[in-house]
Amino acid sequence: MTKEIVILIPALNEGKRIEPVLDIVCSYNRKAEVVIIDDGSVDDTKIKAQQYPVQVVSHKINRGKGAALQTGINHAGPADYWLFLDADLINLKHEHLDQLLDPLMEDPKTAMTVGRFVQGRKNVDLVQRFISITNGQRGLSGWFISQLPDLDWCRFGVEVFMTRLTEHWDLPLKTPHLKGISHYGKEEKFGLVLGFYYRILMYRECLNAHFVWRNHLGAEETAKGLSTGQ
Repeated sequence: MTKEIVILIPALNEGKRIEPVLDIVCSYNRKAEVVIIDDGSVDDTKIKAQQYPVQVVSHKINRGKGAALQTGINHAGPADYWLFLDADLINLKHEHLDQLLDPLMEDPKTAMTVGRFVQGRKNVDLVQRFISITNGQRGLSGWFISQLPDLDWCRFGVEVFMTRLTEHWDLPLKTPHLKGISHYGKEEKFGLVLGFYYRILMYRECLNAHFVWRNHLGAEETAKGLSTGQ
């Protein structure tokens, strides 16, 4: 049975930050199945998530964001619409979820929405202005999800990979501005040294996805057989 909306939230050691996000998604007025993918956390992320009416799937070791999303897709099964959200969001509101979903519902040909943070934290907004392609807050049509190759290899480059696919397949993509929302910086979460290391690792994985994504596309028949369900 196809669900209407599935919300996937990959999480790695987000026990201190995930609850405000879950408060919002679990009180959303649109019926949605929420799946938390605990990607090898060593803190209480899984315990915190299990206190909410959500499904929790765990990786024994950290496998990266792409693999976490692929696990969530495989676990949830078919859905009309999908939301991908980060677990460390600040000031997430129901209207932000609407902004990601509404363009998909209004125009069935739209493959994906990519949120852009505005009027939140200045440093985060500045990054969003120049490389919003890396934003993890996304809405995706079910038909687009069904055409995606396996995301397991992508790690932090998964957002770049999906955006490049929409460009390659010449599919409509919308970029709603998400006012007032932000997220924690890696230096805040892990300290200056380790946080900087994770930031450089993230950028390296994004660059890798940018340059090698075609190698993971699979047969060109995937693109030729693409259908919006119209």
